Amino acid sequence: MSDNAILAISARAARLRAEGAAVISLAAGEPDLPTPSHITDTVARIAGDPALHHYGGAAGLPGLRALAAARLAEATGLPWNAGDVQITLGAKHALALALQAVLDPGDQVLVTTPGWPGHHGVIEAAGGVARTVRAGADAGFLATPDDLARARTPRTRALILAGPGNPTGAVYPRAALAEIADWALRHDLWCITDDIYQEFVYDAPHTALLAAAPHARQRCIMINGVSKAHAMTGWRVGWLAGPASVLARASRAVSRTITHVPLITQAAAEEALSGGRASVRAAHDRYRANRDILHEALNSLPGVDCPLPAGGFYVFPSVAGLLARHSGRWSSASDLAAWLLETAHVAVVPGEVFGAPDRLRIGFAVSGTAMAEAIDRLRRALGHLT
Repeated sequence: MSDNAILAISARAARLRAEGAAVISLAAGEPDLPTPSHITDTVARIAGDPALHHYGGAAGLPGLRALAAARLAEATGLPWNAGDVQITLGAKHALALALQAVLDPGDQVLVTTPGWPGHHGVIEAAGGVARTVRAGADAGFLATPDDLARARTPRTRALILAGPGNPTGAVYPRAALAEIADWALRHDLWCITDDIYQEFVYDAPHTALLAAAPHARQRCIMINGVSKAHAMTGWRVGWLAGPASVLARASRAVSRTITHVPLITQAAAEEALSGGRASVRAAHDRYRANRDILHEALNSLPGVDCPLPAGGFYVFPSVAGLLARHSGRWSSASDLAAWLLETAHVAVVPGEVFGAPDRLRIGFAVSGTAMAEAIDRLRRALGHLT
C-alpha cells in the first residue's frame, strides 16, 4: 500500500483542471475549508514579533504544550501538563517519533486493514515491520483482541489504533478500547493511538483509549494535531503525549534533526487551541450533513453498498456489485476511480490504497454545494450505465 496513489489522483485532477475541466475532488485527506480567519489574522498580527524569529526549545512552545495537555485532560479525565507533550511537524512526525522511541530494528507493530497506508510508512521509517490485522466490514472495521492475537508474534512491540479510522470512519466503543488495552498490557505492548480525527465523531462522544483504560497510561502514547480539526494540514503542527521516557527520546530526536517546529506555526496552533471551537463545531455539522446525504445517495445506486461511518470525513462503500455488473468495463476499483475522474470529473480514491480492492474512499469534507454537484455527477454517470 502507498499513499503516493492518493497524491497521483490529486495530481491528475489538477492536470484536468488546468486543461479546463471542472473537477470536484473528493479524494483529498484534508478539509477544503481555509484555515479559520481568527488563526490567520493572529499570525499576521504577530509575525513581526522578534521572539518568533529565532531558535526555540526542541519540545515546543510551553504555551502550546500546555494547551495540548488541557485537551488531553479533557479527553481522558487524567491530569496532564506541558511536560507530558512533545510538539511535532504534524501527526505523521509524531507517529514516527513515538515508534522510534519504543522499537528496535525488526520489531513488529500491529496495524488494522483497511487502514491508512501512512501507518505502514512510519513503521518502516522507524526500522519496524508492520503486521496487518484484518478488520472487515462484517465487524464494522473494528479489530478485537482475538484478531490482534492472531497477528502477534514474539517480535511484536506495539499496536497503532486509529479512531475514527481512515478510510473507514470506524470508532471503537469504550468497552472495546478497554478490552484491547487490557490485552496489550498482558502482552507488554505499547498502545499508540492516532486521534487526529477525534473532533469528527457524529453519533456519540469520542472516547479516548485512556478514558476507557486509565491504568494503561504508562504503556500508551497519544498522537494528535491541528491539521484536520482546524483545516491546518499545511501548517504542520502535531504532538505526542506519553510517559517521560518516550518524551525524552522524542525531544532528543527533534533536537538532533529538525531543531524544533517553526515558532510561527506553533503560534498559529496556539491560537487554534485557545480561540474557541466555533469553527470546529461548524465543520463538524457541515461534514455530518454531507455524510448523511452522500451515504443515502450512494446506497441508491445499484451495485453500491455504503456503510454509515461513525466518524472521520470519508465514506468507504463497497463497489463489488458494480464491478461484477460491468466486469467488461472495469476490473478493479482503480479502473472505476480512473473512469469517474475522466468521465464524471469526480476524484475519489480506489480501495487498493487501503488494502480493500473492492471499495472506494470518497471524502465529504467539502462545501454543501460541491457535495451536491458531486453526487449529481455520480448519479448521472453510474445511473446511465444501469
